[in-house]
Amino acid sequence: MQPYLPYILLLGAVVIVGALVMPRKKQEAAMPPQTMENMENALEQFMENMEKDNEELVLLVRNAQQESKSDALLKEQRIAQLEAKCEQLQDTLDKASRSTVPPTPAASSIPIVINQTQTPVFMPAELPTEEVTNGNTIQARYKDLFLLYEQGKSIEIISKKLGMNKGEVQLIIQLAKQEEASHA
Repeated sequence: MQPYLPYILLLGAVVIVGALVMPRKKQEAAMPPQTMENMENALEQFMENMEKDNEELVLLVRNAQQESKSDALLKEQRIAQLEAKCEQLQDTLDKASRSTVPPTPAASSIPIVINQTQTPVFMPAELPTEEVTNGNTIQARYKDLFLLYEQGKSIEIISKKLGMNKGEVQLIIQLAKQEEASHA
C-alpha cells in the first residue's frame, strides 16, 4: 500500500486546491455590484415610464368615452326634436287635408310631405287646381314616369332614365297621389 500512498496524497492535494480555486472563479465571473445597481435602476426607470404611459392611456380612453357619451346624448336630443317637428308638420298636413275650404288667393303655398323623414316642400297652392281644371292631369303630363313607377321601378332608376332629380320624381308622384285623393 505504500507505493500508492504518494498518489493518494497527491490526488487529495489536487482536489483541495481545485476546490479552493473554483469558488474564486465563480465569484469573479459574477457581475460586479455596480453593474447590478445600474440594471436595477434602469428597470425601475422603465417601470415608472410604463406606469406613466398606462395612466395617460387610461385617461385618454376615459375622455374618449365621455366625448362619445356626450355626442350620443346630443344626437338623441336632436333626433327627438326632429321627430317632434315631423309630428307637428304631419298634424298640420292632416288638418289641412281635412279642411274642405278651397285655397284662397291669399294662401300662397301648401305643405307637401314627400316622405316622413324629410321636411315638407312648399308648392304654390294654385298648381294642383290649375292642372285639374285644365283637364291636364299630372299622370297625363308624365306618362313615362308613371309607366315606370307602375312597373315597380325605384325612384332612383326612374330619375336616371328620365334625367330628373330624385326629389322631383318623388314630388310628382306625391302630387299625383294628392290629385287622386282630391278626385275620390
